Amino acid sequence: MKKWAVRRAGVWISTFYVCSLIGCAGDSGSDGSVPMAGASGTGTAGAQAIAGALSFERDIQPKINEACNCHQSTPILMAPFSLKVGEAYDALVGTPSIQLPSMARVKPGSLNESYLWHKINGTQAEVGGTGTIMPATVPLRQDERDLIGRWIAAGAGR
Repeated sequence: MKKWAVRRAGVWISTFYVCSLIGCAGDSGSDGSVPMAGASGTGTAGAQAIAGALSFERDIQPKINEACNCHQSTPILMAPFSLKVGEAYDALVGTPSIQLPSMARVKPGSLNESYLWHKINGTQAEVGGTGTIMPATVPLRQDERDLIGRWIAAGAGR
């Protein structure tokens, strides 16, 4: 693995360090699984074993804080729901999407049935949704999408 660094929100992050903490993943499979490199086992089972340790508050909320400014303003001006600390989990998990009410924003254990997954990957139109990729200003990096995907696939734990 090559060792290099990226700058995000004013902080240099070593990808070697990040990959050693969260694993490096590829694209999701056709079944919505998130394969992981370096996991014990392969495919969904290995991803779920490692992702089971993921926490919304510790692992996902910081990504939201960094990337989802429109959902964090006071008052919420540019987005129809809040992703602020203490409100984001309930706004996402098991809550119907405004743009596609037949689909939850996050359906624990299912990427393909989680509208958030489609919005962060720009595939919302393929499932009947609308709007643009989120976040609209600076889309998430692949490793960030993979982290969210592993969290959803593992059951979207708090």
